[in-house]
Amino acid sequence: MKQQFNKNSWDLEHHNRKLKRFEVSDRKAENRTKIQLGGLILKSGLAEFLEINPGDDLQLDPIAREKATILLGVLLYATEHLQNDPDNTLKQECEYRGKKVMIQQFMKSKDHTSPLKSNPY
Repeated sequence: MKQQFNKNSWDLEHHNRKLKRFEVSDRKAENRTKIQLGGLILKSGLAEFLEINPGDDLQLDPIAREKATILLGVLLYATEHLQNDPDNTLKQECEYRGKKVMIQQFMKSKDHTSPLKSNPY
């Protein structure tokens, strides 16, 4: 009976460890997505336009909080217009602009890391 209890206890502990690993993995994936979303806001130029700087506390600093409120309003406005776009023309326009900037960013990063640029021969 004691062996059965130990086995059940071990199985339960093993299950809890597996569950915790999945929770940690999910949390890491969620955080990675949030960081990537922040990067997209930076790439869009919205943060710079609203003068939101790295290190600004968007919750506690009243001036930064006002800027964050405007940013949220811009995102809500965009969401509303995208949802009310029956033929998806706005979504297609946004996709086109996004791809264009992504390609420009990619090409710019390749220019800085290209071995041909730094090779004098």
